[in-house]
Amino acid sequence: MSSNGTVSAVDGQPVRTLGGVELREDVPLKSSAGATGVGGEVRCCAGGPRLIPGAFAALSACITLALLTQIYCGDYEVVPHGSVSSSAASCSRAGTDALKAGGRAFDAAAAAALCLAVLAPHRTSLDASGSLLYWEYRDLRTQQPVLYEWGNIEAKEGEAGGGVELERPPRLVAALAYLHSSLGALPWARVLAPAIQLARDGFPVSEGLSVVEEARGEILLTGSNTTSPELADYLLSLQVNTSAELSQSWNSSYLVRRSAPTQVMAGSWRVLAGGRGANAALRALQVSLEPPPTSPDEAQYRVVAALQRESGAGVRAGGVATGLAVVDSRDTYIALVTGISEPFGSGEVSAGGWRRDEPLAALDLAPAILYEPNVCGSRYVVGAEASAAMAQAVTALALEGAMSGVERARVSLLADGALAQEALRAQLFPLQPALAPLVLRNASFPYTAVNLVLQRGDALTSHADSRGGGLASRF
Repeated sequence: MSSNGTVSAVDGQPVRTLGGVELREDVPLKSSAGATGVGGEVRCCAGGPRLIPGAFAALSACITLALLTQIYCGDYEVVPHGSVSSSAASCSRAGTDALKAGGRAFDAAAAAALCLAVLAPHRTSLDASGSLLYWEYRDLRTQQPVLYEWGNIEAKEGEAGGGVELERPPRLVAALAYLHSSLGALPWARVLAPAIQLARDGFPVSEGLSVVEEARGEILLTGSNTTSPELADYLLSLQVNTSAELSQSWNSSYLVRRSAPTQVMAGSWRVLAGGRGANAALRALQVSLEPPPTSPDEAQYRVVAALQRESGAGVRAGGVATGLAVVDSRDTYIALVTGISEPFGSGEVSAGGWRRDEPLAALDLAPAILYEPNVCGSRYVVGAEASAAMAQAVTALALEGAMSGVERARVSLLADGALAQEALRAQLFPLQPALAPLVLRNASFPYTAVNLVLQRGDALTSHADSRGGGLASRF
């Protein structure tokens, strides 16, 4: 050995030392490997083993912070927070704005539904009947899906408004106020605000509204701006009270009926549905998927034939409606369909500017949820404007697993059991000779729309049916 190095033995192995410092592979991990300080104190020049776990702790903290930032403030395309799909872009945005403000799924659904009552008076109104399917999916073991319904032909004089028919409140507003008092998170005034602003400032006339107005002998050009100042004033007057106060004064608890939705297995999917046409639609859906069809076209043939048989058996519901779908960041699902017995309502205009509607026959309101019965499976939240459209669209979704299934050409079921074909759509519905003889007519415009939100794992996808002219919104 040289004069500045020595050799010693540890566990029988030679160890070189240089200036009193051991030269072994495990020396950097030992606190005793540091240089000797003043007074013979041993120091670790690099902190010994404390440096490595400290570095990993700092890295873990940075990664955690980055993930939390992405979850709560990141791009919704990467980590979606919620989605609303309806037949009006501004109403879908009103819903997602409510979610952004800290609202829950019901706040979004109520804001969008009130918005639609202003923008689509030919489909719904403040006095609309409704069918709302509500499910807190994340708590599915303890919270079962619930169906809330109001109006329709079961609405009775005195259900709301203290028994005085002339003074009763509009059904949609009364029902939403009652449900908001227990399911909402935002202030009631905040939920009303988007509809008030659109009614006061104006909104562009949709193609569907223009066509219906033209059929009534009125001229309302597509894209022109129109306002509803009386509706704005009426809704503004409701902002001074909370939803609980309004519900109590209107006796709204007697208006809303709560029940369990109809549930069936169709192929490998479980389907929940509500509304008067739900049973017939679900029976047709089961026929379309069991036994498994050889193609989506065959499934459509089956579901249409089954719907026509149901119509022949006297199972039919009518009216006009509009549907929406909502999913929030807590995996709460809402499918809501509101409707009236005829465009713009069947009754007189009230002092508040809203038109009454008195259904004399069952309205066809068809909210639905389609899901695979496993935690990581796909879940579709569906707001359909008619049960026949819901059955055909859900059949396509179950087999094709893509939003394009909603855009498939469909047929409508008319009052006399005839089928009405969407003559103006690029892809016409192909009819099998085996289904003949079928009475086939041209469907009247606007066509029945189906709006939906899909959750697959943590990913959200939404689609507004082009028939309704709307646009889905996510954040």
